[in-house]
Amino acid sequence: MTAYVIWMTRVRFAIVGAILTTPILAQGAQPAKAPAVKAASKAAPIDDNATWLLAGREGECAPLSLLESKVLEFRGIKSPYQLNEKLKAMGHKTELKEFKAGIRPAVEVRAPSAGIHVMFIKQENCDKKPPAEK
Repeated sequence: MTAYVIWMTRVRFAIVGAILTTPILAQGAQPAKAPAVKAASKAAPIDDNATWLLAGREGECAPLSLLESKVLEFRGIKSPYQLNEKLKAMGHKTELKEFKAGIRPAVEVRAPSAGIHVMFIKQENCDKKPPAEK
């Protein structure tokens, strides 16, 4: 029994010693990191020629007048980019995501503090049916 205790004590010291010395040895082998370069922020491209509609829950397209009827300040909004700018001007933090994959590209505008979460689809993509779920 005593030989076992001595052996376990040696194993513990060996493990602790290996753990303590490993970071010290690894530090010297790492190359110096270059300073991070911040990417220049680009404004989202605004397509004023496109006609935008709201995406409905069942895949249908709805007119932007629904958005206007909910909030009077959104009267005259014609694109997701305009809605995004309007929400920012009102002091809300917004998220704008462009979804370009698939047959129905869309733009999502979210402003949790305003209770806004809408998807915009260009009119020419509203005729395309979303893929059927399996």
